[in-house]
Amino acid sequence: MAHLKISLLGPIQVTLDERPVTGFKSNKVRALLAYLAVEADRPHRRETLAGLLWPDWPEREAMSNLRYSLSDLRRTIDDRAADPPFLLITRDDIQFNAASDYWIDITDFRKSAGIQKSHPSFINKLEKAVALYRGNFLEGFSLEDSPTFDEWALLTREQLARQILFVLHTLAETYEQRSAYEKAQSYAWRQLELEPWEESAHQQLMRVLALSGQRSAALAQYETCRNLLAEELDVEPSEETKELYKQIRDGKLKSFAPCPTIQPEISTKLPSFLEVEPPHRNSHRCCTRR
Repeated sequence: MAHLKISLLGPIQVTLDERPVTGFKSNKVRALLAYLAVEADRPHRRETLAGLLWPDWPEREAMSNLRYSLSDLRRTIDDRAADPPFLLITRDDIQFNAASDYWIDITDFRKSAGIQKSHPSFINKLEKAVALYRGNFLEGFSLEDSPTFDEWALLTREQLARQILFVLHTLAETYEQRSAYEKAQSYAWRQLELEPWEESAHQQLMRVLALSGQRSAALAQYETCRNLLAEELDVEPSEETKELYKQIRDGKLKSFAPCPTIQPEISTKLPSFLEVEPPHRNSHRCCTRR
């Protein structure tokens, strides 16, 4: 049974039975695979997919483009030989087959990132999520002539970015509670690599630097935070950050006080074009057994 692996966190990587899949004829074919795999919970009307990828084309030509791209996608991932197939196809709909032998990093990431704190493998799951996050969703990939696809990609990218920041914040906080300051520092730094203006991450880094005996470095981190906020956002640090600075400066920092963070908002809102699918016509589903 062929195993399809799809990695979309960072640059797109696709393998079939551990061999890189590189035969995509165009970025539209890659985009079709990415969209179907991420939105595998429901079938998608052909008209919707054609409009998503070829919004400025006449409908007949857009539908023709979709047929050619779908044919190329099936050939590239060897869908006709897969049992069960990776794609469920009818005259009206196309859906990624969640029962097929495949793995997608986003699904694994979301499961690990959403683990409850009471879970016995809580830390391991969060660290797995960090390892899976190679980079931003569809990094370096866009379709200049398909703004609706790019809107969907941007929305998904922002959701996942907030999730990874929350995961990193939680790990830094947990390791600070355990006095594992070096590990806490690494996760605070990773937050700042992804989002340099995340003030709560600056607070975490200031705290763990101070608690590990690096008071001068903690005070310098405050200046870094202040300068970044002033130069890029034209704002001052929050009162919480200023108070933390004073506590470190005056040697009054307590061993642990959780830094404020914002729970990630995981919206399921689709771009306006995709919110309403055309009504389904009566048809039976065929999985295109070849």
